[in-house]
Amino acid sequence: MTFLTDGVNWIPWIAGGISFVLTLLCTPVVIKVAYKFNWIAQPKKDRWHSKPTALMGGIALFTSAAITMLIMNGVGVPWTICLGAAIMFVVGLVDDLKTIRPGGKLIAQLCATGLLLYEVYMFGDGFPYWLLLPLTLFWMIGITNALNLLDNMDGLAAGIACTIALVLAGFALMNGNTTGAVMALTIAGTAGGFLVFNFKPARIFMGDSGSMFLGYSVAALALMVQAEAPAGSGLVIMLVLALTMAVPILDTSLVTIVRTLSGRSISQGGRDHTSHRLVFLGLSEKNAVLVLYGISLSMGGFALLSHFFAPSLFFAVAAFLLIGVVIFGVYLASVDVYKIREDLGYFSTRAYLFNERVFSIVHTVLGPNWKASFGIFADLILVVSSFVLAHFLRFESALTTESLESIYLVLPFLGLLKITLFYFLGLYRSVWRHAGMPELLRVFKATTLASVLSAGMLAYLNILPVFSVSVFVIDWLVVSISVAAVRFGFKALRQYVTTRRQGGRRVILYGAGDAGALTLREIHQNMELNLKPIGFIDDDPSKHGMTIEGVPVLGSFNDFARIMFEHQPEGVLITTDRMTEARRKETCVECTRFDVECMAFQLHIGTLPAWPAFNGSFKVETKETHQD
Repeated sequence: MTFLTDGVNWIPWIAGGISFVLTLLCTPVVIKVAYKFNWIAQPKKDRWHSKPTALMGGIALFTSAAITMLIMNGVGVPWTICLGAAIMFVVGLVDDLKTIRPGGKLIAQLCATGLLLYEVYMFGDGFPYWLLLPLTLFWMIGITNALNLLDNMDGLAAGIACTIALVLAGFALMNGNTTGAVMALTIAGTAGGFLVFNFKPARIFMGDSGSMFLGYSVAALALMVQAEAPAGSGLVIMLVLALTMAVPILDTSLVTIVRTLSGRSISQGGRDHTSHRLVFLGLSEKNAVLVLYGISLSMGGFALLSHFFAPSLFFAVAAFLLIGVVIFGVYLASVDVYKIREDLGYFSTRAYLFNERVFSIVHTVLGPNWKASFGIFADLILVVSSFVLAHFLRFESALTTESLESIYLVLPFLGLLKITLFYFLGLYRSVWRHAGMPELLRVFKATTLASVLSAGMLAYLNILPVFSVSVFVIDWLVVSISVAAVRFGFKALRQYVTTRRQGGRRVILYGAGDAGALTLREIHQNMELNLKPIGFIDDDPSKHGMTIEGVPVLGSFNDFARIMFEHQPEGVLITTDRMTEARRKETCVECTRFDVECMAFQLHIGTLPAWPAFNGSFKVETKETHQD
């Protein structure tokens, strides 16, 4: 079956279009049937939706995909993958209607994976069979359940499944695998069509029947596409597939680790997934989902580009991405969703001292300098990867095998030398969440000295002539940026989410100077204040139209009425002590006129009263006071 026009194979795209349209037609029918048979998800304390929503969206997903596969049967669709996906749909459907124990689901997943093994679809390439078998089982069961766990917010699982399927379709098309592309675009079209009804506010949920079907399908497609790819490094293929599934893997790993350490069952439901944590940090539900879409697209896009990379370059860039994902995951894990106060609108469960418990375990394993241990490990990866990346940036495809051998020869030496210098120059003794310009200068001082000494040592050992001098300049630049990025990563993430925090009382800040910036940072970092800055008022006309950390300066006191009418704040917060008493009174009068609260941010430094000298004992005296 061939359909070619101008060298483009349109068959996969036709399959994707058919599945998309069929899903658009089937889903409204399933919604009506769900309400008729009372297949409705009611709001619960440990679930995210707030209104009754139709269930059984998996029926629409499976029906649309199955009809498309029957129509496209001429491209040689493997019956084993289709049967395995059907098994997952049926098991999920029964679980939606009557509930199946985890053990029963696991048995079904093992049977469905056995169908892939029958067709010799396995995870990895070039490994011995005794290793391929457990890796394949772990991959299929893990990804199937990962996407099932990811179905925790409107549009999340469907959107991520669509993204993954599109990436896999790209791989299949680049390798000339028409069958794989047809199946991948069928899943992408099905998930995309369902997303029309499932994106916030969702009209229907897919349920386990949909999430298990999609999870198994994308996991099996990944093995199928990998099997048809040109022979290469097994480790490269494993990393490519892992990058493609980055969001489900991150979410499942985060939930598993945090629930285990906090004494909760891994299988129980809860609002502690990556999406929920982003919302707890202040993003809207829609923005949280879009952030995860962006991560999935970025990782999948890089996985596609790996098709054109040399293995060494791929490993070097993948190392940077891996560290970025780890930083993101650690940042999300630090949000203690189990203890967040109900009076702030967040959900609460048993009061486990999660952070203290985690720190106690890490402290016991790695000692009191456990943060330095993590930093050293991350920097070592960055230093080694940067040197490899610098050569590819300098020579691109002209890099020879002999040059690569020389690079690998000096990498241990360069890594040890630079990490030692970083240690003695204090890069592992700072509290980086509060880092500023002094810490940034220290980073560039350390990386510059490390690069100079590295080049000097190689020159002394008569190894430097093997390398290009420009490589060391590029290496210094890449190392400096990456080491600084790791240090400031947590701070950057915190600033990003705080500036996009939703909810809170809308306030205008009066005073856009240093005190105003300090007030803004305090509001962003202190969730208990429950305030949302929407703009500044400042009497300095040169600041009008400017922004401070994304918050605009709206005008001066003369524009007070216009600002109140246009932005409808709930309060005005005076940020500076330098304001005259007359202007302060005028501001409060205007606030009263517009029925908004007038507040003030005050920071005072004073001397505490003197205490008597300590003589070895404490004596506490009480004195009754009476008020008239």
